[in-house]
Amino acid sequence: MGILLSGVSVVLLVFALIDIITRSDSEVRGLPKVAWIILVILLPVVGSIVWFAIGHDWAAGPRNHGRYIEPTRHEDRYATLGAAKSAHGDKRVSSTEQELAELEREIEYWEAQARLKRAKEAAGEGDATSAS
Repeated sequence: MGILLSGVSVVLLVFALIDIITRSDSEVRGLPKVAWIILVILLPVVGSIVWFAIGHDWAAGPRNHGRYIEPTRHEDRYATLGAAKSAHGDKRVSSTEQELAELEREIEYWEAQARLKRAKEAAGEGDATSAS
């Protein structure tokens, strides 16, 4: 049991130190980064808990800490889809509805090809007869 608690405290210490070091000074609350590092090293369990409770800035920002953030696309830099199309041309920017319509047309084409192949095979016009 003592080994488990020691392992948990080491893991907590490591995570807290990594989090403190990788944050910018503007994202650290309460104390300067150096003071937080010293506190976490001297009091590993208590210092880490205090860091995550008080010093860690949980406000949404550029770093997401595992929270889902939608990926940024080049279209997102523009106010409207029309502005993105005028900047990049119609071929590079399409709406979701346009992409779905294109996929539907492609599915219909391949389904028609499959029906045609089955009809030819049923009529005896398979690949063997067309090769001769």
